[in-house]
Amino acid sequence: MPVFISYRHTDRVQAMAINARLTRANIKTYIDVLDAESQTTDDITGVITRRITECTHLLAVVSEHTARSWWVPFEIGEATISNRRICSFKTGTSELPLYLDKWPKLTSDTDISFFIEAYCDEATTKRSMAPGSVNESMRSVYQQNAEFFHNQLKARVRRGY
Repeated sequence: MPVFISYRHTDRVQAMAINARLTRANIKTYIDVLDAESQTTDDITGVITRRITECTHLLAVVSEHTARSWWVPFEIGEATISNRRICSFKTGTSELPLYLDKWPKLTSDTDISFFIEAYCDEATTKRSMAPGSVNESMRSVYQQNAEFFHNQLKARVRRGY
């Protein structure tokens, strides 16, 4: 159940901090700067698309710099198409795009803790899917489980405990 961390390179410090936090919680992550293939390929789009399908979750670090990025929206779109769990982590003071309202919006270290707990709960109860494609017979169950993950995490973030 790896987590794909999406970010604009100007937000690398925040992305690496989240990566370290998830790694300390024994959550496998993917972040492009630690992937030799993404540093040397001529087909970065293919690599990114494949890496997203190898992950079950996408956590997008979003700031005022993200508005000038093509990659973060592309990665969110790819995660949406492949039915991944999606969350954003807001840094800075800018407002998030309205299309991100569909998924949990994290803004603090406490919210990252809530994400980690929701992720671990999903793994324990086996509501998550294996990375890769979802066959048609499992698509409906997976979508219901994804909605449950998103709704539960959104409610937890809203409550703050």
